[in-house]
Order: sequence, then C-alpha cells, then structure tokens
Amino acid sequence: MWERRYRIVFPHRSASGFRLYDDGQLDRLREMAAQVNGGVPASRAAQAILDAAASWPRPEAGGHTGDDLVAAAATLDPLTLDNVIGRAFARADFDEVATGWLQPQITALGDAWADGRLTVAQEHFASAGLMRAIGAVFDAAPPASGAAVLVGLPPRERHELALYAFAACLRRRGVNVIYLGADVPATDWVSAAVESHARAAVIGVSARRAGPKAQEVADQLGALTPPVSVWAGGSHRDLVEGVHQLPDPVSEAAAVLHLSLTTGRA
Repeated sequence: MWERRYRIVFPHRSASGFRLYDDGQLDRLREMAAQVNGGVPASRAAQAILDAAASWPRPEAGGHTGDDLVAAAATLDPLTLDNVIGRAFARADFDEVATGWLQPQITALGDAWADGRLTVAQEHFASAGLMRAIGAVFDAAPPASGAAVLVGLPPRERHELALYAFAACLRRRGVNVIYLGADVPATDWVSAAVESHARAAVIGVSARRAGPKAQEVADQLGALTPPVSVWAGGSHRDLVEGVHQLPDPVSEAAAVLHLSLTTGRA
C-alpha cells in the first residue's frame, strides 16, 4: 500500500513479478513503519520521508541508463515500464521529478512517436503508465479545503500528462484541485465552475488547433458572476487572450498559482 499510495519505495521486479527490495528501500520502509506506529499519520510520514530525499541521486532527462522512458515504452513490458517510472519518482521530491525528469521524458516520448521510433500503441502504453504514477501522487496528497480550482483541457485537446503533473503539484500545496481531464466541452467547464463555486480555472493548451476552443472556454468562464480567474498553460497558451499565463515548468507554474491564491490575487 505504501508503494502504491505514497511512492516511498519502488522495488525492482523479478521475471515472475516478485518485489525485490534493496537496503535503502528497506530502511525507508522501517522508518515509515516506525513513524506510523508512533502515531504519525501515514500521509505525513510519507511526506517527511520524501522531503528527506534531497540528498538522493537526481534523475536526468532523456538517455540516462535505467531512466529512459522511450526505451521502456518500446518493450511493451509493464514491469520494465513500472520500474523506470518508479525509480525516477522515488529519487526526489515530486516537484523536482515533474520538472527535471517527467517533462523532458514526455517531450522525448512525443518526439519518438513523431519520427517513427515508437508506435502509437507503445506511446499510449507509456502514457498510461505515467498517468497511473501521477494519479498515485495526486491521490496521496493531504485532503484539501477552500475554494475549488478547476484544471483541465479544452475540446480537441488530449495531451494531459504535463497538466496532470501540474495538478498534482498544486494539490500537494493544499489547493482544492478538481481535475477535469481531457477534451472537456465549454458548457461542462461552466457547469463545473458553477457547481463547485470555483475560484480559478487552469486550461492546458499544448496543441495549436485547440486555441480557439480554449478561448471559448476562457470567455465563458470569465463571463460568470462572480467571474472565474482563468489561467492558461502549455506551449500554445499565448493563443488564449484575456487570461493569466503560467510558466512552462509545472512545479513553477503550481507555485505561481498557489502564491496568487494565497495572496488574494487570483
């Protein structure tokens, strides 16, 4: 459960699927057990262990032995993929992993598909593994309260890995994130904002063709009473007018929005 929910360890797997723990991972499990047995909530104990990971070796972008997502995708082997993702996620705080390893690997994955080194099936296989891993981080964040922040993609936009990582970074800062996912119609954005009394909304725009639809979402959210503070992220965020722009690194983007929320500017 601690492996799946809190990602404090990620053991290697034998060919038959058995977990193989090294001494460092056993030490982390012992520390986790000691804190939980001492009355510390599991989520807090896990966060303390992850925060202490600052001295662990840092993952590198693309091509690092054992951390190459493209190579793992090509195998179509779930154990290989899980081990690559798990090792990267276990080496540092998620904010560092999201910006330093995950975003470059997502780019490499797309490039490998575009130039024919990966098939559609292999790219989808790797993307699904990343979504599961990011989802575990999102779910492990402490319960959030306060005004809701919607995070999602406009119609015709389906590239959600970086946006989901941003949502996880934001939720780990205590923000009440409602993740809407990909290809959400403008009317559904509005309904979600009204029903949740959303204070802000973040629209991901990584494809140029999604620009007009993203603008439609932004315009309708901005027309609500009271208006929703609308932010745009992604490589084509500049196509959306009249909104706040977020920087490319997902951890930095989460920090910018969190600061704006806490200071009342959003």
